[in-house]
Amino acid sequence: MRATTLAVVLIAGSVPASLPATPEGQSQKLNIEQQLQSQYPPTKLAGDKLQIAQPGSVLLVQSTGMFASPLNEFAFTNTYKDGRIKRALASTLIHDPKTSRELQVGERVYLLKTEVKDSGIVFSVQSCIACDGSEVDLVQMAYRASLTFQFPKGYLETTDFAQIQRTIGQVFTFADNGSTIAPPNIDPSVRPAPQPSPVPQAEPVRIALGQTVGEVTASLGEPDKVVDLGSKKIYIYRDLKVTFLDGKVSDVQ
Repeated sequence: MRATTLAVVLIAGSVPASLPATPEGQSQKLNIEQQLQSQYPPTKLAGDKLQIAQPGSVLLVQSTGMFASPLNEFAFTNTYKDGRIKRALASTLIHDPKTSRELQVGERVYLLKTEVKDSGIVFSVQSCIACDGSEVDLVQMAYRASLTFQFPKGYLETTDFAQIQRTIGQVFTFADNGSTIAPPNIDPSVRPAPQPSPVPQAEPVRIALGQTVGEVTASLGEPDKVVDLGSKKIYIYRDLKVTFLDGKVSDVQ
């Protein structure tokens, strides 16, 4: 409770009084918001926050230092300025370091929302594995993070969107060389061909925290690579990384 109270006081004391925006500034802000929505359409998730309700952007993390909190908590807030990501002090105080984690370079995330504020441009993201709403995304806990790209006062009112994109690209790029995951376009006048009866599928492979190396290799087979860091070992498969600590699963990506 004391940490939460301190965080609230710190937030209240660190936000300067905002001045009324000029008509030109409001117009530029609206223009940036529209371009963000066009270039970075958000992914809308269903009630369980794991299934896709509306396909949108899937991004790859390109920079270290961004922390995220479990799905059932408030998103961990971070800032990006001068080429460096920093954790917000309030989130550092509120969130338990044992349950929060750092998003790794190359990790995929859903883009949930973009916002243009006086302090900068905010990207809200959520971790995922396949990032297509399939059952593989149920294997591990999802984590959420908020990142504010901080710009000097008045910068957004004068810069062009291409420069903003270059800054965003230092932290996020699009996964799979594309901006969104989207269903194919289907001509409603064309009747689909009859499909054969579905073949029963095998039970999905499930990897859980605490499983041993033997249990994982029994399910997934031998890895393509092994990174041996002593008590910590990372088994790298074609589209999966399993981290073991003292012989037991501690993380799956």
